[in-house]
Amino acid sequence: HVIPMPGRDTEGYMAKYPPHLSFTPEEESLGLVELRKMGIPPGSQFVCFFVRDSAYLSATYPDGDWSHHNYRDCDIENNLDAADEMVRRGYIALRMGAVVQKPLTIRSPGVIDYASNHRTDFMDIYLSAACRFFITSGAGIDGVPRIFRRPIVFVNRIPMGDISTSGPDDLIIPMKLWKRDEERLLTFREILDSGVGKFSEQAKYDRFGLEPVQNTPAEIQALAIEMDERLNGTWRPSDEDEELQQRFWSLYQPSDLNRVFLSRIGAEFLRQNRNLLD
Repeated sequence: HVIPMPGRDTEGYMAKYPPHLSFTPEEESLGLVELRKMGIPPGSQFVCFFVRDSAYLSATYPDGDWSHHNYRDCDIENNLDAADEMVRRGYIALRMGAVVQKPLTIRSPGVIDYASNHRTDFMDIYLSAACRFFITSGAGIDGVPRIFRRPIVFVNRIPMGDISTSGPDDLIIPMKLWKRDEERLLTFREILDSGVGKFSEQAKYDRFGLEPVQNTPAEIQALAIEMDERLNGTWRPSDEDEELQQRFWSLYQPSDLNRVFLSRIGAEFLRQNRNLLD
């Protein structure tokens, strides 16, 4: 089978089949050795978390102007409440990233700034493949947990019309958009029906007076908790949660980006933003 660029699993094939890649025994041994070097005992469960900022492209391609990606930049500090909560739930939390803008402010001994202190090419792959789940704001590394069928928590997803919907275990919360001249948030329908949901350049947001609003620490923490409880079998959605899901996904139509809608929007996010579904 050939999946054309941009490489979207529009038919949901990956949900139907197991991973086609695996580690050799030698690679598994190497992964365990590197985990011990980071102070992670054998058998420990861990989650990975990552946010996109401007550091990677600026360092890798210093002659380029990457400011058109600014609308995607996020603050890693907003993930710390979620990381600390996962530590309280018995996980190790690993901050990922090849090149990062700033070191992490460590508030819990169970949180490890892997990106700043331990990073290797091999462990980028190993950790992403072996984690309990992967929290990300959207970048190339997302492909690794997807290849190995690890559940993904997508936060700060933008543009909203471009979210990936084919992962049955994935949870998503999008960025909201503030309209400066009217001093209000756009509804989700306005974002999708107006074409704003496909904006992929900072200049377009500026031209239309739109300010992307990053997810709050509380929103990210709630989504991580939902993922943990879903994976542990303790999550109990209400009838209202199911109704809000249906209202959200009814705003979408099958397209060249998404033809199956298997993922879910964070339950608490929809409860707190039900007015944006009107």
